[in-house]
Amino acid sequence: MISLNKRSFARMIGGMSILSLLTATMLAGCGGGSSSTAKTGGGSAGSSSGNVVKIGALVDKSGKGADWGKKNEIAARIAVDEINAAGGINGAKIELVVKDTGGKNEDAVNLTRTLADEGVAAIVGPFFSGECEVAFPQANKLGVPIISPSSAKAGVSEKNRPWAFRNSMTDDKLLRDATPLFVKAYNVKTVAVIHDEKDAWSKAVGSTDLPREFKAAGVNIVNEGNYLTYKTGETNFAAIVTQIKTMNPDAIAFGGLYNEAASFAKEMERQGLKKPVLGGVGMYSAALIQQGGKAVEDFVATSCFNVYADNPRVKSFVDKFKPEAAKITPADDLPGSFEAQFYETFYMISNVLKKANKNGSTPVADLRNTIKDGLANLKDFEGLTGKTSIDDKGDGIKASYPMVVKNGKYEVLK
Repeated sequence: MISLNKRSFARMIGGMSILSLLTATMLAGCGGGSSSTAKTGGGSAGSSSGNVVKIGALVDKSGKGADWGKKNEIAARIAVDEINAAGGINGAKIELVVKDTGGKNEDAVNLTRTLADEGVAAIVGPFFSGECEVAFPQANKLGVPIISPSSAKAGVSEKNRPWAFRNSMTDDKLLRDATPLFVKAYNVKTVAVIHDEKDAWSKAVGSTDLPREFKAAGVNIVNEGNYLTYKTGETNFAAIVTQIKTMNPDAIAFGGLYNEAASFAKEMERQGLKKPVLGGVGMYSAALIQQGGKAVEDFVATSCFNVYADNPRVKSFVDKFKPEAAKITPADDLPGSFEAQFYETFYMISNVLKKANKNGSTPVADLRNTIKDGLANLKDFEGLTGKTSIDDKGDGIKASYPMVVKNGKYEVLK
């Protein structure tokens, strides 16, 4: 439901000048679904304007995933600034065109069409699986490569070949790795399941992925066949927590995003219910800690990015990301998997075009076909999350790291 931008400019571009550029571009991007870049020509049948390659980004800066969306844009701009400072794509600069979907499916579709009309070579995003389920068919129809760095619902890319991709692991794979570690760490014998019945990704995680993996680990689901549900935007979890207390499970499986997870945790704290919680990648956000405080201790979420990895590229990205992210969530300014994947997706696209000797004078249709074919054949791409390949379903295959909240910070669950 990514992956999120959610800048680092000192080394690559020079501290003060970069901060000034970022501030200007972010202010320009605050106008709803408007572009944050200069308007240039070049529709779907034309070529990029001048010696530039236009790449679109669909982020949620004003909706339910606003924390992610703003940080996704930060990560995207770090990548674009680095690539351009290093010579661009065979001499062509990347022109980043950012659109705010507000997390709305309809806007994701309309803005996909808008970006195609503006002549982008590819679209990075949208964030949520629900958005992807409607935007991917549109991109497939228009013949524009679209790659979400965050969507995790199984099957979404597979239904929209050959133009749709994801630089993210689907939750069925992530939870297959995380659940046995969670069960062992907390000695879980029984679990209660709760999920958002309105959000497509959350419903899939809570009604399918989490129950399947807990069963595979030999854990008894105390409310099997009668899962507790809520709807996106819910803030009152009093009745649900009361029901869970009567079930007295060892742990809780939570299919939902960070906003509702934080509200749920607060109610657990109020009623004195202290249990470990396992959720999917949509629960992994710095905002979970900022909103939930001490109540989200022992909340475990899946991730494909180890922010603590002893890797110079990771450290450089984190150093650039933190100053800008701190302006959004001061309590935790570290990037997560969505931000890392947003960043590295621009490098994937850039490398594909570099290897094919394309640049700003290449017709847009040619750029789009080159990116489509290059992503479809991507193998062992070295990025921030380690090695990434794209499978025959259009999804990313990479390492995963369950992240647990301890003492107000995320750490890798061991």
